[in-house]
Amino acid sequence: MTLDLTLDCDERCFELPQWKEVLARDPDRHIFATPEWNRIWWEEFGEGKDLFLLTMKRDGDLVGIVPLYRKHEGDKKLLRFLGGIDLTDYLGPISAIEDRREVVEGLVSWLGTGEVEWDEFDAHNMPVPFGFGEFLVEGADRHGYRFEMEQEETSAILLLPETFDGYLEALEPKERRELKRKNRRMTREAPDARFRTATEETLETDLKYFVEMHRGAEGHKGHFMKPEIATFFERVARSLMPLGWLRLDFLEVADRPVASTFSFELGGRFYLYNSAYEPDFARLSPGVVLVSRLIEECIERGLTTFDFLRGQERYKYQLGAQAVPLNNVRIFKKQEDPAA
Repeated sequence: MTLDLTLDCDERCFELPQWKEVLARDPDRHIFATPEWNRIWWEEFGEGKDLFLLTMKRDGDLVGIVPLYRKHEGDKKLLRFLGGIDLTDYLGPISAIEDRREVVEGLVSWLGTGEVEWDEFDAHNMPVPFGFGEFLVEGADRHGYRFEMEQEETSAILLLPETFDGYLEALEPKERRELKRKNRRMTREAPDARFRTATEETLETDLKYFVEMHRGAEGHKGHFMKPEIATFFERVARSLMPLGWLRLDFLEVADRPVASTFSFELGGRFYLYNSAYEPDFARLSPGVVLVSRLIEECIERGLTTFDFLRGQERYKYQLGAQAVPLNNVRIFKKQEDPAA
């Protein structure tokens, strides 16, 4: 059955009441697919871009949402999933599993309608298990588009066992010994170390701690937290904290924050989005100690998944995560035959 497609180009599309209903039917739902995330990203980084929200219905019921934006790069008009490449770890349509192929088919069919001018559809950060990349390639091929697909990055996911002892036993022996050693050293050399989670009352102060700690890091990490990025983090935190989706956690020594993590929790899954630590305490591995404590807490609370998100940092795999490929699919507009 062909889906009924509607295009909306207004920021009020983020208020679409059925958005959360469609999201609730997706077992792989994540924070980056929520209207809250997409609205904040657009308001902060939408300047110079065009907003498009494609909705798809079957027999009057909304089954799919495809948030897009268009950006001019040189003489090209690029279409991308809303959310951007650098700050949104997972991108793609929003639909139930059983509707994904049909929703992507609707998207590819829409590309040929001429309703929106485009030269290239550049679809990033699509987790392979979700199937969107494969469906896009199938659709592009079926409709006669030239396309390219490549694995551009990986995320790291840890499926949580029922007990923390079970988690430790599943680690490689060398990594298990190393993790225990780091935790013992923290206990021995900083017996007053404590873990703390930000609350709505402490959020503003804790955000300042996090941003300052991030800016104090060496290399790329320290340069990442520019004023506009800090503002984005702050807006995300203020928006998601009242919904119970934000986790801002700290490891403190002598009441001084020495490591912090900026994370999300949704649908029984924990998403470690960003982290920082004080270089002066590097020998105590405060970041790894804090993350291991978060893993232990997630297991105790019965969460199913600890998602380290994008990036190939070694510590993620030392802590037991498995790599999940992320695909980038590029679809190119058909060129008119000059002889036609």
